[in-house]
Amino acid sequence: MILIIRFLLIYLSFNYHTFALDLPETAPQGSLIIGESSTADMILVDGESIKISPDGFYVFAISREQVEPVNVTFIRSNEIINLEQIFVEEQDFDIQRIDGLPEQMVTPLGDDVIKRIIKENNFIKDVKKMDLDFTFFKEKFVMPTNGIITGVFGSQRILNGIAKSPHRGIDIAAEKGSRVIACNDGIVIHAENDLYYTGGTIILDHGHGVKSIYAHLSSVDVVLNQQVSRNEIIGKVGSTGRSTGPHLHWGVMVFDTYVDPLLLKYN
Repeated sequence: MILIIRFLLIYLSFNYHTFALDLPETAPQGSLIIGESSTADMILVDGESIKISPDGFYVFAISREQVEPVNVTFIRSNEIINLEQIFVEEQDFDIQRIDGLPEQMVTPLGDDVIKRIIKENNFIKDVKKMDLDFTFFKEKFVMPTNGIITGVFGSQRILNGIAKSPHRGIDIAAEKGSRVIACNDGIVIHAENDLYYTGGTIILDHGHGVKSIYAHLSSVDVVLNQQVSRNEIIGKVGSTGRSTGPHLHWGVMVFDTYVDPLLLKYN
């Protein structure tokens, strides 16, 4: 299969030599890939069609678990005009095993708590599916607060032999009340003061499925459907929800695939 793809790449490079792409040859797991094409009217990423804006911008994520090369197919008028492969750089994610913990530290107890968690999780899943036409994602990002990074993307804990979800963002330790700003232009699609896990939570939509989430906030200073600008204050650092101290949990995703915020393009 790889030989066939390489042959097609060579063939297409001779037949469509004027077709320029800005895709990287390699990218780490957890990367946000942003591209532009003035030629294709359809783009497939590993066989799945993704949105192209009227001015040719598109975006997709390389997940934490991706190990095989990502195949990007460019189509015009139902004909393949180019193929690209992005080879994935595997990362050494930290795995921490902790045994002997009390059960309540591993699995939430109580029917009411479990029902609440399920309800909130289902709502967040629906929010992640939103697919707005904005292309704010193509602009460079900024860090949403100042502080020490105490938790990194992709790390995972195994508690009493039970694998918990990998860390889906980064944790930035800062004093309670420190300002939190929008990492990029966006639309507020979720603003909540009290979720079970994440407490005060804001989700911004940057277009084409790209979203950023800000959690454990002591203050949520935006409202649903509000448009915000990069660097605009949207909330304050706190320790709400399941948190052991003041910090901002910041995550970035494309639909339900999270990426490493530290790999974004910054000013």
